[in-house]
Amino acid sequence: MELLNDLQVRKLLTNELFKVYGDCKETRIINELGLDFGAARVDVAVVNGIMHGYEIKSDVDTLKRLPRQIEYYNRAFERMTIVSSRKYLSQVKTLVPEWWGIKIISADQSRLINVRKGRRVSYQDPEIIIKLLWKKELEGLIDYLGLPKSLKKMRKKQLLSFLQAEADFGVIKTYVYSTLKGRKDWRET
Repeated sequence: MELLNDLQVRKLLTNELFKVYGDCKETRIINELGLDFGAARVDVAVVNGIMHGYEIKSDVDTLKRLPRQIEYYNRAFERMTIVSSRKYLSQVKTLVPEWWGIKIISADQSRLINVRKGRRVSYQDPEIIIKLLWKKELEGLIDYLGLPKSLKKMRKKQLLSFLQAEADFGVIKTYVYSTLKGRKDWRET
């Protein structure tokens, strides 16, 4: 068997996700979602009523970056699943938190196998969630919250701090999820 790379594993994963969510208009599957202004990037994110991240570790990857990625993903996602090469399974089981799901690639490389289902957690870091918004989208949040339009003149970092301090996290989270699901241009600016 050949070694599977990230693209091949991603194809298996996205095919599986489209079978589950393909007809759901309230779900968006996003490749390469950047967190904390690009400090980390999850391979695939599914956004609907919750945000579920998927990290791929293929045969040709290493686990060197995983501890740092775990720190970011634990702050951002309500559910998290690692899709791993079979060769990393024992290491992955000890590295990732208990609440993460684990999938491995089948021996014939045709599908993904659930090793551990994982579960939803309730904690998310409000700062990392609001940072998913681009400047124009932050300005839209000002309108959404009914705040003075003059706030739009603030620089992005000031606006982030202000909104995080002033607005209820549940409202911000609803707006962020809705914005991510409706975003047309994924080229980050």
